[in-house]
Amino acid sequence: MNAAEVRETIGGTWTERPYGWKLCVPVAAIRDAALQMLRCEARFSALVAMPAEAGGLRLSWNWDVKGVLLSIETAVDWDSLVPSIADFCPGADWAERETRDYYAVSFDRRDTTAPLMLRTGDEPGMMLRPEGGRV
Repeated sequence: MNAAEVRETIGGTWTERPYGWKLCVPVAAIRDAALQMLRCEARFSALVAMPAEAGGLRLSWNWDVKGVLLSIETAVDWDSLVPSIADFCPGADWAERETRDYYAVSFDRRDTTAPLMLRTGDEPGMMLRPEGGRV
């Protein structure tokens, strides 16, 4: 499938960007969207977290479809539990661990995940320091 076919299969209102397309979904739709991406043979590329203008975080799961970037985005509050996709998309394991370490994001069913960027015992949220508060 090409990127246009993947967008049509997944549905929703996609926004074009210079380097690809994005689809904003509620956090509860992340797992389903990721499963659909995999069924369409999209390749998981990255999970990007960034502070949202309205507070909380904006999370973007990025997928490559024959050189076109398709992003599935959601906004979450700081204390939200985010669905993990690592159980069916192993490439997301490190990305979720990094996001947890940097921004203290809690992923569903990942309570015992070892740190990736932190030393054992360090508190998650290294991008939220040194003041100790939220960005």
